[in-house]
Amino acid sequence: MVVVDPLDELDVQLARLRSVADDLRGRRGTPVLEGNQVELIEDGPTLLRAYEELQKGSRREVRVLDRPPYVTPPSTQQKLELDRLADGIEYRAIYGTEVFESEDIMGVLPELQAAGEVSRVLAQVPMKMAVGDDDTALIGLTKRAPAESNLLIRSSGLLDGLIATFEMLWALAIPMPALLASGEVPALTEPDRDILLLLAGGATDDMISRRLRISPRTTQRRVRALMDALGAQTRFQAGVQAARRRWI
Repeated sequence: MVVVDPLDELDVQLARLRSVADDLRGRRGTPVLEGNQVELIEDGPTLLRAYEELQKGSRREVRVLDRPPYVTPPSTQQKLELDRLADGIEYRAIYGTEVFESEDIMGVLPELQAAGEVSRVLAQVPMKMAVGDDDTALIGLTKRAPAESNLLIRSSGLLDGLIATFEMLWALAIPMPALLASGEVPALTEPDRDILLLLAGGATDDMISRRLRISPRTTQRRVRALMDALGAQTRFQAGVQAARRRWI
């Protein structure tokens, strides 16, 4: 049985998407796939409108790959997600570890979690993506200006591949630690568990120290002890091993 690395699969999908975007730029006004299944978006207002329409049009679930930078502060989209969660729409989001350094997203995540968003963390989130049900996806293709190059993809084999990739990444990602209203991790009742959750998400010692409000020396000592206990050679491996053993 051949085991497919989800990140390798995502690289393949990204390469295909960039090829489609380049083709669209060269043939503006001409659909690359039949039925206008792929549209190129290159400005912020159109991108925000497409993202709002994707959420409003969803009847079951919105799946998101998220990381900074943002076209507008995340708080501007918070109300819509809260409204949709109240309507019974499920939200599943995978965040890159950069969000631990973003006051914008850490300021809204606690309320979204409390309202029902199911959040996970992954060390590498290679692109931004939102998927509405199994019908529509909105993909960011660059790590620079967030409105620079995006694709709106409707039902197609390309969309099916992206959904499958999301599900593989979801299986790899680690649950986001519960956050207080301030965006901080709760007072340490299970410090080692919280450290392992952050390790699995790719957090540095400095990030762990700030999030858990413990000294850098204590963080380094506990991380080393946990890695030794798990027989892990790398920090991310420690998080994965902890998840497999149901420590987190």
